[in-house]
Amino acid sequence: MYIYELPFEVNKELCRLLDNDDEWKTLAGVHMKYSPFEVNEIEQVAKRQASSPTAQLFIRWGQLNHRVEELFILLYRMKHVPALRCLVPVVDNRFHRLLSKYDNKGDKSKDVSNDIAIQETAKAEGTCSSIPIPVMLMQKGIDNIHSKETNGPSSNVESNTESSMDNSSCTGPKPPGLDDELIKKISAIPMVHYEELKAATDNWNDSNLLGKGGFGQVYKGVWKLSAVAVKRLLNNDWKNNKELIGEMCLNQYRHDNILPLYGYSLGGPEACLVYQYMAGGSLEKRLRCKTGHPPLTWSQRYKIAHGVARGLQYLHTMAGTPLIHGDIKPANILLDQCIMPKIGDFGLARKGPYGEERTHLKVSRVHGTRPYLPDEYLRSHYLSPAVDVFSYGVVMLELATALPAMDRTRRFQLLKDYILYLQDRESIDLGTLEDRNLRGTPLSNVELCCEFISIGLHCTQYDRQQRPTMLRVYKRLDALATPEFPDSR
Repeated sequence: MYIYELPFEVNKELCRLLDNDDEWKTLAGVHMKYSPFEVNEIEQVAKRQASSPTAQLFIRWGQLNHRVEELFILLYRMKHVPALRCLVPVVDNRFHRLLSKYDNKGDKSKDVSNDIAIQETAKAEGTCSSIPIPVMLMQKGIDNIHSKETNGPSSNVESNTESSMDNSSCTGPKPPGLDDELIKKISAIPMVHYEELKAATDNWNDSNLLGKGGFGQVYKGVWKLSAVAVKRLLNNDWKNNKELIGEMCLNQYRHDNILPLYGYSLGGPEACLVYQYMAGGSLEKRLRCKTGHPPLTWSQRYKIAHGVARGLQYLHTMAGTPLIHGDIKPANILLDQCIMPKIGDFGLARKGPYGEERTHLKVSRVHGTRPYLPDEYLRSHYLSPAVDVFSYGVVMLELATALPAMDRTRRFQLLKDYILYLQDRESIDLGTLEDRNLRGTPLSNVELCCEFISIGLHCTQYDRQQRPTMLRVYKRLDALATPEFPDSR
C-alpha cells in the first residue's frame, strides 16, 4: 500500500500522534532526510492552510510513491510504538514482529488507549491536493524523472523502431527546484475513479469508440458535464503505463495548442487518461476526408499550420530544457470545433539537450513513425528539436497536397523525395500538387499551396543545420497574407 492510500482514520490518528511535540520533525529531518529548510517549508504550508504538518509531510513524501511499509520501518527506528500500532492493520504480517519487540517495554512514554479499530477501506484515489506521481515510478526504480526520462511505447504500426526505456541524459547542470515544480504540476491533475470513467463512456460502449492503437482505445465520454476523450490503456503493465507517466509529467506544459490532460485513473483494471474532447477529429482523418466533413479550406489549413508551429515553438523554447515531441504527424494533431489545432500524444516526448551547447543528444533507441523522421535520427540517433522541425515539414507537405507521407506505389515512396523528384527532374509546377479536393474550385489557392510546399521542403532539409527553427517557421507563417475564404465546417 502506498502512503496516499492510507485509510482516512489511520491517517488522521497518525497526524494526531506525530503532531504532538512536533515529532513529525524528527521523522522528516532525521529519518526521511529532509533538510531544515524543507522541514520549515512544510511547517509554513501547514500554518497557511491551517492543516496538520504531518499531513503535509505525508503528501510530499507520498508524491514520491513511498509505501506504508517504509513508513513503518522509519517509525520503528523512532521507537514510536503508538504510531506503529496504528499501522498494524495496513501492513503485511511479517512487519508485526518488529512491533512485538517494543510491546510492553515502554520505549515511548505515551498514553495509549485501545488500539484503533480499523476496517481497511477501498483504495482512496486522492484529491487534487494529494495526487501522487504514478506508482509505477517507484516500482520500476525511477527515482528522478529528470535524470531518467520516461519514454512511452510506440503505437505506430508503420514504425520500424523498438520501444524501450533507454534514456539519455542532458548535458549541463540541472536547474535547481525542477523536481519540486514538477511535483506541484502533477499534483494539480485530478485522479478519477475508474467507475466514473466507465459510466462516462456508457460502460465502454463501442458506439463511443473514437479510435484504437497499440496503446489501447480512446472513447468519447461525458465527465463532470463536459465532453471528454478517455484513453483506456491496455492492462496495467509497465510497458503501457510508461505512456501514462509521460503524459502526466508533460502536463506541466500548458498552451493553447497543446492538448490538455484533465485527469487520470489508476484504480481499475486499466490505467486511463482523460483529455479534452476534440470535436474536429484528427488532421489525419480530415485530410483523408474520413469524418464526413467537407475538405479543409485554405484558411483552415493555414490556421492548423500556424497553431502547430506556435505549439512546437513553445515547446522548443521553454526556459531551461527544450521538449522534443518526437512523433509529430497528422494523427497526433487534433482539431476542436473551431479547427483550432492541439498537439497530442506525448508518449514519445523527451527532454532535449540542456545547457549552452544546445545541439543534440545521442539516444540509444529511436522512437516514432518512419516517414516523419529525419536521417540523422534514424541512422545516427541524434535527437534535437530539428527532429520535430523535419516532422512538421512533412505535415506541411501533406496539408498542401493531401498526399500520404509514404506511398509504396510511388516511384519515390517518401512524400518529400517524391515532391523533389517532380520539382527537379520533371519540372512540374508545384501548384498542380494542390489537394485535388480544392484544385480547380473557387476555394483553390495555388500561391498558398506553393508556400506551404516551400516551407515543408525547407523544414525537411537533409542537413539538420539547414532546417529553420520553429520560431522562424512561425514568423514566416505570421507574415503570410492569410486567405480570406469563409471557413466551412
